[in-house]
Amino acid sequence: MLANLCYCEQNRHETKLGAFAKQPSEFPLSTAFIDIPRSRANIRATALPQYGIALLALVFPPAWADSPLPPPTADSAASDAAPGRWGAPMDDFISTALAEDPSIERARAAIAAAEDGITAAKWQFGPSPSISRELASGTNRYVNVLRIQQPLYTGGLLSANLNAARTTLRSSQQELLAARLQLKLKIVQTWADWAKARGRADSLAALREAHQQLLDMIQRRYKAGVATHADAALAASRLSAVQAEVAQAALEEALQRDRLQRLSRRPVGPALRTVLDGELPEPPALTQVLDRIQLSPEMTVARANVDLARDELAKAKAALMPTVSLRFDHQSGAYRDQRLGLVFQASLQGGLAGLAGMNAARSRIAAAEAAVAATEQDQISNYQLEYTRYAAAVSSLRNAALTAATSDEVLASYRRQFDAGKRPWLDLLNMVREAHATRQSQRDAGVDERAGLYRLNLLLDGAPSGD
Repeated sequence: MLANLCYCEQNRHETKLGAFAKQPSEFPLSTAFIDIPRSRANIRATALPQYGIALLALVFPPAWADSPLPPPTADSAASDAAPGRWGAPMDDFISTALAEDPSIERARAAIAAAEDGITAAKWQFGPSPSISRELASGTNRYVNVLRIQQPLYTGGLLSANLNAARTTLRSSQQELLAARLQLKLKIVQTWADWAKARGRADSLAALREAHQQLLDMIQRRYKAGVATHADAALAASRLSAVQAEVAQAALEEALQRDRLQRLSRRPVGPALRTVLDGELPEPPALTQVLDRIQLSPEMTVARANVDLARDELAKAKAALMPTVSLRFDHQSGAYRDQRLGLVFQASLQGGLAGLAGMNAARSRIAAAEAAVAATEQDQISNYQLEYTRYAAAVSSLRNAALTAATSDEVLASYRRQFDAGKRPWLDLLNMVREAHATRQSQRDAGVDERAGLYRLNLLLDGAPSGD
């Protein structure tokens, strides 16, 4: 009979949970947007005249988007494994961090704890055995009491505990997805910072070689009597400044590389700069990005908190209800007896504190619902910011490519005019620096464009609820 009554509380009073992933709420989107065409970074400069080509080839190596692939190394082995999909080498690079990062381990431990919580909540529907040994009244002998109590009615307390445990599990699973997504975004941004720092270091090294050649040239002209000592001193000072920038850029690149290695938990080599090379896929539209907000892990966790608050209200109500249990007692020792009967219990633990607890639970529900709206606003801002950064990088790359091509032509023209004696030495040095800056802006914009597109794809791919 106990077996038949074991789960009667669950069958009679357990309420069905609503669908955890609710339908996306509709919100007006009046933001105007422009579909961004795929960038074309490989804009080549117009053929330069003969006098400036040697200098340009040394000062300005090919842009990041046009750089050839390095020879195969250990870092690029993963790139060869999945050549068909853009971004697959970056996925492989991030995989190690996803397996070993402490935030991921914490989220997995929370899932294991939530699963144990469901098991514990289910066991509460079963009988509770207990045993005691007491001194029999009026004698010197002891009586042993074996008691088994099966809950029949608890006012919905056991069902609320089980619902809360299941909601906690789903929330923990979404927190794992959120932790994975945030770690991926952080690694990609750190990779972009390192790639730009590495590109600046390489570009400044090439600029240093160019200034060294200019210094050698002006010193020969000074010895030949066609240049002044001030021109040579100016070239030497410019070279010294570039050397200081090269040292600073090397320190910055080492710092960013160390950050990336700690995040990814694997070594970082030069070949890692090419993990996002290749033909870019079509970028998503702004509306497509914003539509994924309701399916994001953060929104799912926020809605789960509302369900948890409602379960707390159900528990508070159940605490005010009477309970009915079936109890079996078996006595041995001083007395021998067996009893089977129903137990009715009703109490107000803490006096009227139970009523205050219900009001507090209702307030927590209102707070959780407000947190859902606040989370939605934050997610809209974050998703719009990611898209805006990508759009700005695409526009900057397009403009930088045109500016860099123009700067190359102007630099070649300045060199010819200087050789003809129609352009001062200072103008040539300044133009070399300006052309270097435009090329560096083009490289940085190329890195930002590819990293931004990959981050947008992460936001779209991170919305499903599977692990």
